[in-house]
Amino acid sequence: MSVQGHRVNCARVLGKTSVAIMVAVALSACISRGMQQELTTCTFPDTTRTPAPSFICDQQIEGYPITRLTSAPSSADVETNVSIERARLEVQHTMALEWLVTWFDDVADDQKTEAKQVILTWLNEELRVVRTRESSSGTMWLLLGIAHSEVDTQVQLRNRFAAAGIKTTDR
Repeated sequence: MSVQGHRVNCARVLGKTSVAIMVAVALSACISRGMQQELTTCTFPDTTRTPAPSFICDQQIEGYPITRLTSAPSSADVETNVSIERARLEVQHTMALEWLVTWFDDVADDQKTEAKQVILTWLNEELRVVRTRESSSGTMWLLLGIAHSEVDTQVQLRNRFAAAGIKTTDR
């Protein structure tokens, strides 16, 4: 084979190789762009451009039918575990008040304080930190969950009310 024939042959091989490389690069760009879109469909509420794990947007976690998303702001003065516990306690109080109004509005007015304490005690035993993740702003996001359905939770609390002498009309 002549030198010129060899050059033509090399040019053909390089041309085919270049096309194959360009196709591979184009495909990888499409794949990574698709992955990027999948990752960025959920963002942290405090940093809307920062991708977040799915539990931030879809709070359904297997084994925890009742969930609440909350945050614990970062602070140089407070340890992370203390911030997490404060956030958990705030959610407990909010849930107790919500449940008194929505689930247990049949509790007599003079027993509401005692009923709230029963709910808070139960929540202290049952409410768990299921997931945590820190956003780029330093805020700790927490998903709290209860491993009982709403119906089971209401039954358990009504049983505790009865044991504490709290009267309900038990719908």
